[in-house]
Amino acid sequence: MTEDNMIIAGIDTGKAKLDIALRPGGETLQVDNTRSGHRDLLAFLTRHRVSKVGIEASGGYERLIVAALCAAGFAVILLQPRQVQAFAQYKLRRAKNDRLDAGLIAECVAGLTARQTDFDPRLAQMGEALRRIEQIEADIVRAKTRRESFHDARLRKVQTREVERLQRL
Repeated sequence: MTEDNMIIAGIDTGKAKLDIALRPGGETLQVDNTRSGHRDLLAFLTRHRVSKVGIEASGGYERLIVAALCAAGFAVILLQPRQVQAFAQYKLRRAKNDRLDAGLIAECVAGLTARQTDFDPRLAQMGEALRRIEQIEADIVRAKTRRESFHDARLRKVQTREVERLQRL
């Protein structure tokens, strides 16, 4: 299948729903972001002979469907939200809803030469732990900034204890 006649799916991921759009053709589908919905999505992609799937990282809500897509043999490209936003700006797209975002993701992936995502559950667990560490580091920075904004010694002391608590995590 050449790049010109390749069918690409874009998936906009939410906590409860997945919105899917195909390119070319424009067919759309919405399924629940559950195992049952994932099975429906895999059947839809297989029926339409999709060869590549683009999905936007969405705070972890995409993890299970990415694993299912990779296990089913689909070429998956995981996009960062900034990539999709930059592509939307480039294309002068202002409208924003889940169905349109899914189409935009498919269009974005069609123009990419990015490597597909290789799903490894061990790395997913490490990624989750790393994200927690990054969140704690950001919390420490915010707590220190808050501490510097207090002139009252009592409040500064309370905030210092908060910084110390976070540093022990």
